Amino acid sequence: MRQMRRGPFGEHIDGLAASLRQERYAPTTARGMLTLVGKFSRYAESKGVSDAAKISKELADKFIREELASEGVFRNALNVMAHIMNYLRKQGIIASEPEVPVNDPFMPLLLRYKSNLENIRGLAPATIFHYLRGARRLLEWLRDKRGNKAVGELTGPDVLDFISDRIALYDSPAWRRHLCGETRSFLRFLLWEGITDVDLARVVPKVRKYRLSTVPRHLPWEKVQELINSIATDHPEGKRDKAILTLLACLGMRSGEVRGLTFGQINWRRAEIRLPKTKSCKERVLPLSQEVGDALSDYILNGRPAIDVPQVFLRHRAPQGPFQTHGSIKSIVGRCLERAGMDAPVWGPHLLRHSLATRMVNNGVPIKDISDVLGHASIDTTAIYTKVDVVHLAAVALPFPGGAV
Repeated sequence: MRQMRRGPFGEHIDGLAASLRQERYAPTTARGMLTLVGKFSRYAESKGVSDAAKISKELADKFIREELASEGVFRNALNVMAHIMNYLRKQGIIASEPEVPVNDPFMPLLLRYKSNLENIRGLAPATIFHYLRGARRLLEWLRDKRGNKAVGELTGPDVLDFISDRIALYDSPAWRRHLCGETRSFLRFLLWEGITDVDLARVVPKVRKYRLSTVPRHLPWEKVQELINSIATDHPEGKRDKAILTLLACLGMRSGEVRGLTFGQINWRRAEIRLPKTKSCKERVLPLSQEVGDALSDYILNGRPAIDVPQVFLRHRAPQGPFQTHGSIKSIVGRCLERAGMDAPVWGPHLLRHSLATRMVNNGVPIKDISDVLGHASIDTTAIYTKVDVVHLAAVALPFPGGAV
């Protein structure tokens, strides 16, 4: 321990150790991380750095290259050093990274685009994420394929070549529609900003989609129940996963709503969950049924790590805390389907949302009520579920000439 306290990081070693305990790292893992921190601190001291405030990412990268490249722990060291730098920033020991990295020429423009999507267009966070990713791809393509051509010099042929290059990567019509929609949005922003003086969005081709041409992919309700009941709840992660799937299947919540669910949104006395404005820009109030309440309370009381954060659902592996990625809930649903040995049409959270809507339609629930539960901005979006109402569709079938109906 004395060796760990040498160098500029020495006086902060106890604070880091406490932080690792709070994040529920295993003792052996935490000890290994602290040992690496001590080695880094001594390395910094040998380079003339005596103050932790002067520790930089460049110094950490140099330490990894010079001291650890041949030790077979390079990848793990990268993660540990990133954790250390984040800890120093949170404690105010070193300055936070600038919002606009100096080595990212696209970031200033993308930040303005993000502000436009948030404050002017009012789009949902998930949509903004995809639109920003699409814009970056266009900017990187322009740099790599057009010799670092300025975005203000973008032409119609450039746009068409970009679309052709990207669209060839995937056969999915849905993905192609997303690609064209994201590109069109960014090009309109460039015109809005005065960066281009021609509406290049008009050049982007439209991927035809016939309204109500598909049928929602879903599971029969007995299969949904079988899936939820197959989850082993004799360990904390199982309790969490069952609660998550119950919310998806019984309330039709979106994956982002489940991932971001907080204790303040649950009213146990009134037996309701109040969801803020999200994708549809409408607040929703959902009933907290007995089944949902039992699954939630079992996880909160008997499975959830004792971490003081508002989010209900947490990662159970260190560093423990709220889910950080958009695909977290999708991964949990896919894992549960795989363990249950089910052959599902799709492996994602929307499978359960579609299954609930299909069940409601088949039980005669009015489309307007289904739309309200799902949080659709327009009832037209919900109309696709009428295609799975086989009983009522059969009632409107025309008789076949000369035969039975």
